Amino acid sequence: MEWAEGRGTTLEEAQQNAAAQLGVSTDEVSFEVLSRPGALGSIFGRAEFRVRAILEEAVERGEEPTEEPAAEGPEAAAEAEAEVAEGAGPMQHAELAEAARDMLQQMIDLMGLEGVAHIADISEDEVRLNVEGEDMGLLIGRHGATLDAVQLVVAIVANRRVDDGARIIVDAEDYRERHQQMIEQRAHKLAEEAKQTGREVVVPDLKAYERRIMHLALKEDPEVETYSEGEGDERVLVISPVI
Repeated sequence: MEWAEGRGTTLEEAQQNAAAQLGVSTDEVSFEVLSRPGALGSIFGRAEFRVRAILEEAVERGEEPTEEPAAEGPEAAAEAEAEVAEGAGPMQHAELAEAARDMLQQMIDLMGLEGVAHIADISEDEVRLNVEGEDMGLLIGRHGATLDAVQLVVAIVANRRVDDGARIIVDAEDYRERHQQMIEQRAHKLAEEAKQTGREVVVPDLKAYERRIMHLALKEDPEVETYSEGEGDERVLVISPVI
C-alpha cells in the first residue's frame, strides 16, 4: 500500500491519520488536500478535512493512485464522477458541482445516514446530484419533503461559493426520476379523461415542479392545453380539451 486517505477536524489530524495507515511519519509522505470544511461545517458545528498521503518513493516514480480505498464513503463514487465529467458538456459548473456534492455529503454524514453523494450530471444550467446507500427513505422523507429541504440548503450554500451559479437538483436512489415518470403517466391518464369527457380536469395538491412536469408532458399533445390558476397552496393545474 503506497497511499491512503485520512480525515480529521484539523488538517494536521487528517495528515497524521493518513500517515498512520501507511505506518510512517508525516515526513515520509506527500499530501494532497481532497476537501476542506465547507460552510455547513460551521452551520452544524462540525468541520472535517480529507487528505491523501502518498509515499515519497511512489511520488518519485511518478505513480498516481489508480483506485480508491474500499468502502470509503464519498470516495467510492469518484470513478463514476470522472466518467460523468468527461462527457459533461459545459464544464463552467464543475466547481459548483463539486462544492454542492461536498455540501450534500456533509449533510448526509451529519444526519447519520450511510449514503454516498456523487455528481450525476452537469448541463448548461443545471447540476444533478444523486445519493446512493441504505436508509434513503429517511433522506427522501414523506412525499420527498426532506429531500426538497436538503436540496434547498445545498443549492443556497453551494451557489454562494461560486460566481457562476446554476440550478441544483438533489436526488436519492433516483427517487425524483421515478416520481417524474409517475407524474407524467398521471398527466397522460388525466388528459385522456379530459378528451373522452370533453370537460376540464382540475388537478390540485401539486408542487410547483410537479405542475411543470405535467405542463411539459402534455405540451406536444394537440388535443389538450394546460394552464395553472389560483394562488399559493390553492394553485391548481387545469387540463382542458381543445374543442
